[in-house]
Amino acid sequence: MVKLIKMKAIGLISGGLDSILALQLIKEQNFEIIGVFIKTPFLSGFGEKTIKNLEKLSKEMNFKLIVLEIDEKYIDIIKKPEFGYGKNLNPCIDCHIYMLKKAKEIMEKEDGLFVFTGEVLGQRGKSQNLNALKIIEEKSSLKGKLLRPLTALNLEPTEVENKGIINRNLLLGIKGKSRKLQLYLAQIKGLKYFGTPSGGCLLTDPNFCKKLKDLLDNYKEISLKDCFLLQLGRHFRISPYTKLIISRNESEIKKMIDYCNENDYLIFLEKNPQIIGIIKGKIEDIAFDILGGYIKTETDIIKIRDINGNLIESRIIRKTNKIDYCRFLI
Repeated sequence: MVKLIKMKAIGLISGGLDSILALQLIKEQNFEIIGVFIKTPFLSGFGEKTIKNLEKLSKEMNFKLIVLEIDEKYIDIIKKPEFGYGKNLNPCIDCHIYMLKKAKEIMEKEDGLFVFTGEVLGQRGKSQNLNALKIIEEKSSLKGKLLRPLTALNLEPTEVENKGIINRNLLLGIKGKSRKLQLYLAQIKGLKYFGTPSGGCLLTDPNFCKKLKDLLDNYKEISLKDCFLLQLGRHFRISPYTKLIISRNESEIKKMIDYCNENDYLIFLEKNPQIIGIIKGKIEDIAFDILGGYIKTETDIIKIRDINGNLIESRIIRKTNKIDYCRFLI
């Protein structure tokens, strides 16, 4: 018996309802699906919960999941997006273009026919209006090969629809911000393991963006590790030359150490091992006064080390009142 080879489609999936529903619609047209999830430092919880959900979903729905890490080029997008920011520091149009270029690379490598997303016309004011959708398609070099199954009937047919590769009659014409229809379709199709509609992008969170803006304002060179660290600990801007980060709990410590850069200093406490500090830049005495607000003992001995574990300095710190130093908290 000859085994039929299915045509491949590449789905850029966020783990949210819309992208999972789009995946289901394409799967129903008998395509082999490769789902691409792109991990950035700006996903709540580092995207770990979403990835676990997608791993479950890939087994249940029988599609291949590829998780990609962003590269340093993404930092340039955050610094100076060609198409500007949204309400906060969210460069949504530039971000979509970047991610779709990555999906296009997978499409070419895997001999896929097109890329699809869960975008819906009018759902997001800046990045999902008609003009933005056209810009994203053109700039990602996917003209004619970028399908938005949930809103396709509101858009001009793509190349894959015109050629009959995709049956346009089985696509949808959803538009606007309401997700009632998507939730109804998910229910009748038995879909689960999808995330909340907000998506968990921290670039839309004003409090997170304060820390990101501090990073952009004070450093010419920014690494991905710097960005990952923004989700961890309490951040204190002491001076243009010094930033202190203090762990909030013991579970953060390993990640904080992993995301240190070559020139960072680590602070370990003898009596309070559940706390560590990171100094980025110049070592200033006030950093230890701030750290003293978070110890449980009256005094402690600290060890300042570089990321290779070499001892730089030891000293005694005393318990202080953290309220006295809240002005430094970002």
